[in-house]
Amino acid sequence: MRPLRMIAVAGLVLAGLLVSPAGPAHAADSYTFTHQGNPILADGSYYSADPAPLVAGDQLYIYTGHDQAGPTTNDFQMNEWGTLRTGDVQSGQWTHFPSLARPETLFSWATAGRAYAGQVVQGPDGRYYWYLPVSERNSTAADKFAIGLAVSDSPTGPWTDYIGGPLISQRVPAANDIQNIDPTVLVENGHVYVYWGTFGQLRVLEYQPDMKTPVGTQKSVTGLTGFFEAPWLFARNGTYYLAYAGNNAGPTSSCTPANYHACIAYATSSSPTGPWTYRGTVLTPVSSTTSHPGIIQFNGQWYITYHTADAVGGGHFRRSVAIDKVEWDDTQSPPRMKMVVQTPVKQRDRTPRANIAQEAKVTVSNDPVPTQYWVKSLNDEIVRANPLPPDMWGTWTGNNPAQQWVQYTWDQPMRVSGSQIDFWNDQPQGSGVGVAAPAKWKIQYWNLGTGQWADVPNPSGYPTATAGFQNTTFDPVTTTQVRAIFDASTNGSTYSAVAVEEWKVLAAQPASVTAPAITVEVGETDLPGTVPVTFGAETLQVPVYWDPVTAADVAEPHQFTVKGSVLGYAAGQVSAPVTVVSPGDTAGDVTAPTLTLTPSGSAGTGGWFRSTVKVRVAAVDDRGGRMTIESKVDGGAAASASPVRYTDVTVSGDGQHTVSATATDRAGNTSAAATLPVRIDATAPVSTGTVDAAARRVSVTASDATSGVARIEYAVDTGAWATYTGAIAAPDSNKHTVSFRALDNAGNLETARTATIAADLSGPMSGNVGPIATPTASYTASWNSVTALNDNADPANPAQAQIWGTWSGTRPATQWVQYDWARPIRLTGAELKFWKDSNRGTGDGVAEPDGWKLQYWDGAAWLDVAAAGAYGTSTTAFNTVSFTPVTTSRLRATVNANGNGTTYSAVAVTEWRVFADDPGTVPATVPVTVTVQPRCIAGKAYLAVQARNDHDSAVDIAVETAYGDRAFAAVVPGANAYQSFAVRAGSIPAGTVTVRATGTVGGKDVTTPITADYGTLTC
Repeated sequence: MRPLRMIAVAGLVLAGLLVSPAGPAHAADSYTFTHQGNPILADGSYYSADPAPLVAGDQLYIYTGHDQAGPTTNDFQMNEWGTLRTGDVQSGQWTHFPSLARPETLFSWATAGRAYAGQVVQGPDGRYYWYLPVSERNSTAADKFAIGLAVSDSPTGPWTDYIGGPLISQRVPAANDIQNIDPTVLVENGHVYVYWGTFGQLRVLEYQPDMKTPVGTQKSVTGLTGFFEAPWLFARNGTYYLAYAGNNAGPTSSCTPANYHACIAYATSSSPTGPWTYRGTVLTPVSSTTSHPGIIQFNGQWYITYHTADAVGGGHFRRSVAIDKVEWDDTQSPPRMKMVVQTPVKQRDRTPRANIAQEAKVTVSNDPVPTQYWVKSLNDEIVRANPLPPDMWGTWTGNNPAQQWVQYTWDQPMRVSGSQIDFWNDQPQGSGVGVAAPAKWKIQYWNLGTGQWADVPNPSGYPTATAGFQNTTFDPVTTTQVRAIFDASTNGSTYSAVAVEEWKVLAAQPASVTAPAITVEVGETDLPGTVPVTFGAETLQVPVYWDPVTAADVAEPHQFTVKGSVLGYAAGQVSAPVTVVSPGDTAGDVTAPTLTLTPSGSAGTGGWFRSTVKVRVAAVDDRGGRMTIESKVDGGAAASASPVRYTDVTVSGDGQHTVSATATDRAGNTSAAATLPVRIDATAPVSTGTVDAAARRVSVTASDATSGVARIEYAVDTGAWATYTGAIAAPDSNKHTVSFRALDNAGNLETARTATIAADLSGPMSGNVGPIATPTASYTASWNSVTALNDNADPANPAQAQIWGTWSGTRPATQWVQYDWARPIRLTGAELKFWKDSNRGTGDGVAEPDGWKLQYWDGAAWLDVAAAGAYGTSTTAFNTVSFTPVTTSRLRATVNANGNGTTYSAVAVTEWRVFADDPGTVPATVPVTVTVQPRCIAGKAYLAVQARNDHDSAVDIAVETAYGDRAFAAVVPGANAYQSFAVRAGSIPAGTVTVRATGTVGGKDVTTPITADYGTLTC
């Protein structure tokens, strides 16, 4: 098993390595230890991974790889295989054989290292066969991984090479183009079935009983939802099961929200070769990014083996094998594997400390979070020296906004006074790409008095370094919500993303905490969830986590002492006396309980909540006993809970609600009904931007169905946010991006939307006109960006967001990029720079192309530019091409990918410049011919005006004279607008007539004024 492609895997071939001829591989010295629990090897002395169980006689063997990476190394360093053996899983007694075999000593044709996941099975001849992925020394294939086959008379060796070369590779027994690792094998009734593969590609091939001679040809396997790697094949009662590491990541995935994590999913079939039907998940993501199943029956019990990062000093590349029971639901057909319960069950860390973030609900501005990140990492209190993307919350999408935020919400008011934050970056500040520390940031708290967000008072500073925790202290505040607002780093036109590995919020420390006495009934093991904590004149009910109370502790009336950790109190645990009373002690009780209804959720402004609200209905009785509490929401049915001290009522749905409740004690005394109004608006407003292309401005409207729109905000390019009061005009003739968002009266802030005002191209165009074009492409990899083509940046070491690239599992022979302009421009040349991470001839990765050419759109077809210069393919310098000038609104570069004869490498470009020498455009006019003629009719003077529409579409014509005006609507092409104006005199002095013609020219509404003079006339 190895990571997703985004993790760099260095040097699979160790060039020049000297090895001696391979011989039998013997087991290293074994040793026996006892450890009941998981991981099996938990002390960090040996990290094991990729478990493959085998039952041989009365023993269970778990074959593993050996993780040997350093604590900060993000790569698999695996040089050997070993095994763990036990005769009784529950006893915890294991014998460890740490080094059964190494690739280079077992197989003379293999290199050292990359001892990945293998499996041992017993063949029909009674011998043991070990299918092992290794790197083939002299392979010419694009991927050198192959599967070797070793044989032994014993489960612990010695092992010898059974074939003398690969059993499976990209060359044998037939060509394939997948990475040949992760074999799983089933031997049944003289048939041998082998599945193998990774990166979503799975193959199956049957072999003869000799374990090495193929039967038929390899086939691709389908039907496995989210298959990524690590298949495991087994049978139970005539049904075949195929478990695997799944990775259909996403916010609604039943497997995992982050694409670096994997669940263990499975499918079933009535045949060992399929077809397969997906059945669901059996193991949720573990603490390591990878996951690898091995499922087997031993001593009448089914088990799953897997690996985690839970050993001392463990990590994603320092994994350790675990084992847990698999239970079955045989009421279904086919029988279903129940979800595995990982042991030991993780318990809350009750270590006293000031940090309270671990108990907060997390919300973020970029929900849903991009699948390479994991929002849970923000407050999991795990900080790795060299984290991978799922070890942090991040915002990178390739189109990053100017601002992002993280918010913590607690159910109870907390007193806070500090913060520790750990930023992560892969690009420097000011780059405007990748992930960089924010340009600036701040902390705000929810002011419980005003119902508004406010900056924390007197912050010590907001450092933005990315080496360790950045500390901020401030004057203590009492709040239920805290948020960090990050202004993203920018280069003036684009923004970097933000990433945080951990954010701690530190509680203010009281002088001391004294827990009050507790009264419980016989059999009641739940203790109060809060204790009073005093800060000067203010007392808060703060969560407390008690040491477990057993049934024996409360079996009869008596007194005992319990210890607990108060959230945020770092000085140590607190102790409380507990009195156990009889529930039947009700004689003389005539006092009704008292009720308190307390809402918790994401508080908004104006008394609104911006989330589902939990209302805790708590009752107190003077006798200290438990009660029956009835509650309901609005006009719904009443819910009853008994015997309890409190019950939680969930209120959801936008709008105004009412929670009502009563409490009845054991003596039958019922409280008066208590009510609480709850207003919820959890939906952000929606804004719409409309671009007036002719006027070059953006108008914005917004709506909100529940609390109403409070205001609209906008920003032009990288400018500050301002309140919207009217249409937003472009400040100059350049292209501009207008961001806008709406805020409702509950405090929901819409995720910013954008509208683009195109550059004004009416003037002369010269130099590089790429940045004012709209780029498109045949395909763009999800981690690259098509806008990198014309971001006017040419960094020496570009980040992935600064590259247009086409890497995918299937790469065609040609790709293209295209620029579109709002009007035709006279173009004279272009230049672009390629990028690579692989050599030519590999057919993989990203390589220099074989060639490329430029084409322009003539209005009907793509034509090659004329008299083009040489088309270079350099990845270190711009490849400049001049050509005969052509006037066009579209230019395309078609790139021919390099290949190995079978597959093609991807292509990538860091920047594409296009040069213009364009005089601009003459201001658009509406073509109308105006004729003016003074006339005499019956001794009276008249002025005759005629305007002919010479345009290709209808125009509106307005005639203005000294003797009156006349308007003509929608004069069709070729028609005349005519009017004779009476002068009411016998003569006409010389003058001027103005005709205004309005029509559409070049997609714009244009009004052209035309004047015509006339002379004197006497009748």
